[in-house]
Amino acid sequence: MERASLWAEQAMARIAAEGLLPTPPQFALWYTYYSQHEPDLNREIDHLSAIGKPLTPACLDALWERFIGFSRERQVVRDTGERIQGALEQLLDLLRSAGVDGNRYATALQQFSGRLDKPELEPLRSLVNVIATETKLVIQRNHALEVRMQSTVTQMQELRRDLDGVRQEAVTDALTGLFNRRRFDAALHEAVSGGALTGQPVCLLMIDIDHFKKFNDSYGHSVGDHVLVLVARTIRECIDGTATAARYGGEEFAVILPNHGLTGALIVAERIRMATASKRVVNRSRNQTLGTITLSIGVAQFAPDELTSAFIDRADRALYAAKQDGRNRVVAENDTRTRTG
Repeated sequence: MERASLWAEQAMARIAAEGLLPTPPQFALWYTYYSQHEPDLNREIDHLSAIGKPLTPACLDALWERFIGFSRERQVVRDTGERIQGALEQLLDLLRSAGVDGNRYATALQQFSGRLDKPELEPLRSLVNVIATETKLVIQRNHALEVRMQSTVTQMQELRRDLDGVRQEAVTDALTGLFNRRRFDAALHEAVSGGALTGQPVCLLMIDIDHFKKFNDSYGHSVGDHVLVLVARTIRECIDGTATAARYGGEEFAVILPNHGLTGALIVAERIRMATASKRVVNRSRNQTLGTITLSIGVAQFAPDELTSAFIDRADRALYAAKQDGRNRVVAENDTRTRTG
């Protein structure tokens, strides 16, 4: 109890020290940080502090979504699972009362019940698919039950759509519509693994909005959110279907480019930089033009047998070099040459 009180006091003190609003998500984030229940969260915050990156509300919201908000998905999956189990038990009773062999359903139910202690989205979706398929088979064999069992098919279809929605939410940044950091980590692993098998290069762009904190402070968070959405849309317009774009955190974005060498990746990066710089930010409620947004972009190519964390670090160092060299430019790894507008 004493430790919990201490963590709460430390969380409130940190919120005040960072100049943040004491909202429930902020409190939960810093309480988790001081309790050290999520070591990855602590490492991420300590890394950002070490490199001097400001802990803006947008950045901390992204950290909350990545490390704490995931619990919401698990709760939704658990609740959905309990609903499915209830429907299955009712269905088994119906089959037994009608003299129909319910062994296959019983097997599906037994498999499902064993997963409830550790709810995971993809296995749960697979079980819903199995149950829906089995239901259709029983309908085909037992026409007398068709009307009553059709409602079960409909229910399973609805639950499957619910799970699809949860899955989409789990990998998508709510503000920008791009993939979130969690999906980025998985996509990067898939890309480098695929590149290792095919021998094709993989490049990574790390993108940061120049002077975003100053812009955000000057015009407010709603305008800042509009800028994030604008940049995300521009990135999406400048890449093809093989690329993966994600909001990496705060005002930072990342783009994974399979089958791209460094030269090709630099072309994509420059296209994104120029397209963003050509657009103006407008406050429509006041009919006020607020200026243009520029990006700094670091580019790196994956090296065989390196860790993905080292790959990200190299792209991040190139991004830092772009910032140091004056911003609004693209810088490749180990390359002092810059491209400016």
